[in-house]
Amino acid sequence: MSNNNEKKYENFDSFEGFFQQAENRLTYWVERAKLEFTEEVVARMQELGVTKTELAERLEAKPGFVTRLLSGGNNFELTTMVRLARALESDFCCHLQPKGTNSLWITVLNEDSPVAAWNPSEFQVINVDFNRKGVNAAIPVAA
Repeated sequence: MSNNNEKKYENFDSFEGFFQQAENRLTYWVERAKLEFTEEVVARMQELGVTKTELAERLEAKPGFVTRLLSGGNNFELTTMVRLARALESDFCCHLQPKGTNSLWITVLNEDSPVAAWNPSEFQVINVDFNRKGVNAAIPVAA
């Protein structure tokens, strides 16, 4: 879904001017999404101590496939993103973030969470009202 009709860059006097122009292009946002996903995969691999070779085995793929995926030049399909998440003992989540806002992902643990260092007594419980979804929940958070 490439857009070959993007205008040429206008003259700019600084990197800031260049980046302002770049942020108006679809390709900027596509490349940024690829990079963010790739960084998450690498971070998760490090958390689990998973090598590229082991990830390839988990994906039932050749090591070169993983190298290409992590090169930063890959155009991920949703199927591949889900396969990577599952191979890294994770769920794939995607969301739309309203323009001009920031998102913060919070992992909510429960007593059955498989996180190795999770000790419920080290956390306090806070009550959160998710008005938008009509859900109330008690969430353990770090003290």
